Amino acid sequence: MRFFKGIGDPKIDRFHRRRLWAKRLGWILYGLLFTGLLACLGVAGFIYFHFIKNLPDFTAIKAYRPPVVTSIYTRDGRLMGEFYTERRIEVPYSRFPKQLVMAFVAAEDARFFEHAGVDLFGIVRAFIRNVEAGEIVEGGSTITQQVVKRVMLTSEKSFGRKLKEAILAYRIDKYLSKEEILTIYLNNIFLGRGAYGVEAAAQEYFSKHVEDLSLAECAILAGIPKAPSRYSPYLNPQRAKERQAYVLKRMADLGYITREEAAAAFRQPIKLKPMRTDWLKECGYFTEYVRGLLEDRFGKEQVMSLGLKVYTTADLGLHQAAQKAINEGMNALIQRNGYRGPLRHLDAKDRAAFQTRQVGYFKRYPPRQGILVNALVVQGEKKGQGPVVRFGDNWGYMPPASASHDSQERLASFQPGDVVRVRLGSHDRQKRWTVIPQIAPMVQGALVSMELESGKVRVMMGGKDFNDSSFNRAVQAHRQPGSAFKPIVYAAAVEKGYGPNSILVDEPLSLPGGRHGEEWSPQNYDHTFRGPITLATALAHSRNIPAVRMMMAVGVPAVLRMAKNLGITSPIFPNYSSALGSSEVTLMELTRAYSAFPNRGYLVDPIFINRIEDRDGRVLFQAKPQRHQVLKQETADTMTNLLVGVVQRGTATRVQVLNRPIGGKTGTTNQTRDAWFIGFTPSVITGVWVGMDNEHSLGPKETGSQAAAPIFINYMQQALKGQPVEHFAEEIKDGHKQGGSDGEEYDDEEPVDEQEDFYPEKKTVNEGTPKPPEPSKNFFKNDLEG
Repeated sequence: MRFFKGIGDPKIDRFHRRRLWAKRLGWILYGLLFTGLLACLGVAGFIYFHFIKNLPDFTAIKAYRPPVVTSIYTRDGRLMGEFYTERRIEVPYSRFPKQLVMAFVAAEDARFFEHAGVDLFGIVRAFIRNVEAGEIVEGGSTITQQVVKRVMLTSEKSFGRKLKEAILAYRIDKYLSKEEILTIYLNNIFLGRGAYGVEAAAQEYFSKHVEDLSLAECAILAGIPKAPSRYSPYLNPQRAKERQAYVLKRMADLGYITREEAAAAFRQPIKLKPMRTDWLKECGYFTEYVRGLLEDRFGKEQVMSLGLKVYTTADLGLHQAAQKAINEGMNALIQRNGYRGPLRHLDAKDRAAFQTRQVGYFKRYPPRQGILVNALVVQGEKKGQGPVVRFGDNWGYMPPASASHDSQERLASFQPGDVVRVRLGSHDRQKRWTVIPQIAPMVQGALVSMELESGKVRVMMGGKDFNDSSFNRAVQAHRQPGSAFKPIVYAAAVEKGYGPNSILVDEPLSLPGGRHGEEWSPQNYDHTFRGPITLATALAHSRNIPAVRMMMAVGVPAVLRMAKNLGITSPIFPNYSSALGSSEVTLMELTRAYSAFPNRGYLVDPIFINRIEDRDGRVLFQAKPQRHQVLKQETADTMTNLLVGVVQRGTATRVQVLNRPIGGKTGTTNQTRDAWFIGFTPSVITGVWVGMDNEHSLGPKETGSQAAAPIFINYMQQALKGQPVEHFAEEIKDGHKQGGSDGEEYDDEEPVDEQEDFYPEKKTVNEGTPKPPEPSKNFFKNDLEG
């Protein structure tokens, strides 16, 4: 009965029920705990598989190489250009001044040297300060986290990215030294005005290298990363000064500098002095051509990021001399021919459309001082006031005739509706500009100059001003060379056994293929005939009919082969008009073709780049002169003598002013659309072209001797300054006159046949790589028609 004892006792029942519920509650708690543990493991697994497992390899940061500037240098090591997507110049930690490092640490991550990549105290502190301020006044990211964000992750704003950033920062802090982390950071941080890294910023703001920065300048740079535009010393000098004060105070609070040093640095005024970057002014065409060569070799993206050091053959001083010579030549040509009127005249309905187009254009590309623009004349000259023009929603005011170099007649000719070319001067806040009218904006010139023995190109000027037009007329413009092509015809003849005293007949000539089915009768420039003359005389005085007869004698195929052997790749039309230069070539290829003559039969490949190094100084390319024998030595020597004769007694006698042995040839095309002079000493060859992009006439009396040779002379005076006088291997010995085999002696002052008489197809050169004309079976007929 003891077994039943207690049954029904309320106290005992309550006790059992409590124990039962306690057990049940315990199992529930154990279950919840187990479930929570599983949940935690699940979350941990999710985090691992979703975030940690897919993290980038943090050890790769050891080999990280950011995109850096590719630098282009002249032959003597002067910087002449840069290519980059981000203007960054890597420097080692040893070049960072201590005060620069401390300034960035004070401004961006005061506990950098204490935390392990992630600063938990800093995150809490930033949270409290931001809550107190009611806005974000302090960030919690460490310098290491900024490195991770910049180098290893995207800029996506999400919890997942932030978690990855923290994990990677912790790992990198264990993997790299603090100095290595700072080196990556200080070489990558964006500091405004296109500058990435402290070296680029030091150059951009202060025209200094990073190791030369003062404490005040270090504090300015350290204050920029928080908001590069807001704290830019260029855009907001007052805010930049306030931010500098904050950085200096933080440095003093942290014991990096004394308060006296901070106060002294703050008192120093901000002296901004950006490093000179207008290299393109002198060497723009050369630099852009080198860019193309590099892109062909390495690819466009690599050129902008590999940090190559490219040492070119360019001579900066000679480029300056070339630009000066071209500008003086252009100005002289303009003065000889005077003002030729506006670009065009618009009636009332077209003026509004012109203005509308310009408003849109100048919104995209705001006008700036020094550039050339097309402007619409809205008011002619009035007494005491020059003409008024509009371009977009800007007004331009020309100086009155009495205050300018322009004649009264010229300014008075400006009428409302005229479209004229003007150069912009200064302006006020109401968009009122002072402008200077340009007389003949389309006149252009190009010059190339290279060493004969090595082929190293010292100068390539593709126009009178790269900033106005980047179209490179030295290599992109295919133009008719006129008489400058005749030496190729005579070289083919000399190869076949003709010589300087061979007789050519300068008498009327008629050939099939003229216009309207008529015969073509080439004419000499002076419309006279001299009868039998020597080959030397025919070339020296640029007689047209003997040149055509010479091509007939040697055959068209022989001339085409000679052109090809001399490196001309532009199509040469297989007809007799090519003897007079009707086929288009570039200045670079014609200048190179001439180089085989003074080089005694060897054609040299032009060299623009001496050496290429990678960012670590390893040589990737070293130029070696490449020479190819394309002429017999006797032929080359004979042609050199013949071209020296052109200078001694022919169309280029004005070149004698250089008082050196020089050979060369002038060229002028029909209606004086192009003027050429290719000349050489025993060591240097230089080619000059003058013309207009729209192929308008340069002027009724312009010739290669008048328009191109003076540019050659002015340039060569500088190129040869201080150089010893050199002599050709087989130089003409008979001075400035030579008797022909007919016994006739020609004086330097007699008329010369400088302009060619052929009828070229009318074409317009566009600013872009032009397509060479294709030969056609009917060219001889069609292109000789006026």
